[in-house]
Amino acid sequence: MARLHCLFDVPEGELRDHHCGTELDVISVGLWDQLSSWMEQAKGYSEFKTAKDTERARALQLDKIEMEVQTIIQSFAATEEENDSGDSTASICGSSSKPNVVFCHNDLLLGNIMKNKTTGHIQLIDFEYGGSNYAAFDMANHFNEYAGGTTTKENGVPDYTRFPNAERQTKFCVEYVKMTKRLESMKSDITDQADYNGGQKEMVIEEDEGIMNEAIQLLSHVQKFILVNHLYWGLWAVNQAAEEGCEEFDYLTYASNRFNEYYVKKSEWEEK
Repeated sequence: MARLHCLFDVPEGELRDHHCGTELDVISVGLWDQLSSWMEQAKGYSEFKTAKDTERARALQLDKIEMEVQTIIQSFAATEEENDSGDSTASICGSSSKPNVVFCHNDLLLGNIMKNKTTGHIQLIDFEYGGSNYAAFDMANHFNEYAGGTTTKENGVPDYTRFPNAERQTKFCVEYVKMTKRLESMKSDITDQADYNGGQKEMVIEEDEGIMNEAIQLLSHVQKFILVNHLYWGLWAVNQAAEEGCEEFDYLTYASNRFNEYYVKKSEWEEK
């Protein structure tokens, strides 16, 4: 993930304009527009594929979800406006008040992470939802995906006992910060992408107080995006249920579980 965030630059042209916007030196983020769009789409369905699904969709209380979406978007917008220092030299992990924007995968569930058994190299696949986004959102999504729920066998029922605990989250963020620092230190000396995959020796980054502080700072951003991510995929699932039905996969059960976990995590966040 750190390699993707640090090294991948969208090629110039229409592809870059689509993912990153047209303003020079400014990477646009489509997360909030996507979230609002999916919210409006979900509210627009008066009927689903079956009468039972229509009733189940109503039980999701989308009006209440809409209030949560609006509140969380306004909260992030206000925070970014208050803390926008215009500092383009911030770490890939972001500043203490503002998460960094990079090219993200946005859907790093188990099935999209491939490991070569011979070399040990990791390959990310299926960039259908890839685009410019907050690095912390990509990590939050990955943490949420520990719970699963997206296979036909699981049929929309994640197991949130598998959600990584605080120690594992912190360790992940520490390793992420260390890797980003290695890669950033090497960028000016590397011209061949293959060098990033083992062709050049990476400098050793020791874990120290600075690394730990940056990791904790990053994790604070990630934990906020864990909430956003539940709303994001919950609304996606509602719209999939309306368009495709729930015979092959129970999208409404998945939506219900994502929304329920949103409220659980929100309550935990408010207690901190």
